[in-house]
Amino acid sequence: MGKRDKVVKLTKKKIDYIIRAKTRNDSNKNISVDMKISKSTVKRVWTHWLKYKAPISIKKFGRKKQVTDEKSVELIILVKKEQKLGARRLERIIDFKHKQHIPHNRIHDVLLENGLDKRNKNKSGRRKGWIRYERKHSLSAVHLDWHTGKVIKKEVCVVEDVCSPEIR
Repeated sequence: MGKRDKVVKLTKKKIDYIIRAKTRNDSNKNISVDMKISKSTVKRVWTHWLKYKAPISIKKFGRKKQVTDEKSVELIILVKKEQKLGARRLERIIDFKHKQHIPHNRIHDVLLENGLDKRNKNKSGRRKGWIRYERKHSLSAVHLDWHTGKVIKKEVCVVEDVCSPEIR
């Protein structure tokens, strides 16, 4: 599996570094460790340099964005003016009535382009990552309460953990 989570992007700087390092006779392993890329990428860049005497071209990665045709745009605008609903509801209506599937993301983009919808500020921002609260000691975040009992005449102590609803 390897580096599935990491997006390793080959930049112009990295390509230039690989070519300079290979001309100095550095090993593929050392270069790959320095640049945090695979050995096969180093080999691919170097073989391209040897063959064409030009650095390898950087291509855009990812799926190409699909262009919405005019017929679909007109249909979306027509249904929006009839129903006055959001993109997700319009997706279902267009699917059911017109037997044509258009994803709600694309519907929303068309509505934004034509001024029929507006971008929600609360939804467009990046969500802050959830961080688990960890403590060095189990009693580092507690409420402590005590009192002297009237009937038993003993001191009673209650320790309540702040992070969890349990009472210990």
